Amino acid sequence: MERYDRQMKFNDFGKNSQKNLMSATLMVMGAGALGTHVSEMLVRMGAGKLIIIDMDIVEMTNLHRQALYTEKDAEDMTLKVNAAKEKLCQINRNVEIVPINTEINSSNISAILRKYQPDIVIDSMDHFEIRFLINEACHKLDIPWVYGAAVGSKGSVYGIDFKGPCLKCLMETLPSTGESCAINGVLPPVISLIASMEVSEVIRYLSGKGFSKQLITVDTFKIGFQTINIDELKNEDCVVCKNRIYEQLNKNMLPTVQSNCGSVYTLRFDESVFNQELPGKTIRASAFVKLLTYKKYKLTLFKDGRMNVHGISRKEEANALYKEMIEKLSEYPV
Repeated sequence: MERYDRQMKFNDFGKNSQKNLMSATLMVMGAGALGTHVSEMLVRMGAGKLIIIDMDIVEMTNLHRQALYTEKDAEDMTLKVNAAKEKLCQINRNVEIVPINTEINSSNISAILRKYQPDIVIDSMDHFEIRFLINEACHKLDIPWVYGAAVGSKGSVYGIDFKGPCLKCLMETLPSTGESCAINGVLPPVISLIASMEVSEVIRYLSGKGFSKQLITVDTFKIGFQTINIDELKNEDCVVCKNRIYEQLNKNMLPTVQSNCGSVYTLRFDESVFNQELPGKTIRASAFVKLLTYKKYKLTLFKDGRMNVHGISRKEEANALYKEMIEKLSEYPV
């Protein structure tokens, strides 16, 4: 407990809140920019168990805004969850770190939440649609969660315990951080600030004070800060928190083409593709991932059949490439 002396001296936190934090199971969904900063703070503060979920490898373009990772991690194509665990264990060996290398989707999110039973889920995802899935799954299983988003220089945070509005209730109120950083980019200062506010909501909740009930928005370039009391924004006929209709959770199919952060599109193929002869030129390969070039594109193929394509700016181009890859793959032996 001595290592946490300075934070326990803060009157509104204290020894009891520290004990709550040390016995808490926290789940960070996403090990990118927000996720790495959130994870590092929670580990330094002494969280009991931290579950980190992500599906990607470390790349050089991550390093300007994502904590924990190094150039060597990028050169070695290290899975983000494994690299994060290694660094976090060096920071605080008393925290149990559970890395889960998987894509969060409608087919697995409920099972993951039931298995690990987190006290709080912290959103650190880099595309907006997945947050509505988190909202539905957490409501169904009665798990509080913290929404956090950052694009450009803007960010927003909101702690959701379902006593007030859920994310679906706030759909028309949320700021433009729902945009994609693939188009708008992202500046590192807003990442650090939003991650700090997410962790602040977590420790408020664990200290017994509950979430702030504020939708917090910031702009780190214009140096602006705003809070909105959201109690009055609860939709009394919300499809999720009132009527328990889970549209995202009940979807059976993942999109074959999906836009991500950083001018990257994900194309989804059958997992057998990983062991198949592939079009283009293989640059590097490991047991989990293969790096290829095809025409002007840089491709990252994962063992589960996901292919990240770098350098596409339009959905139409991504759709055309997906169709072309399907045709090419059919020409190669399995």
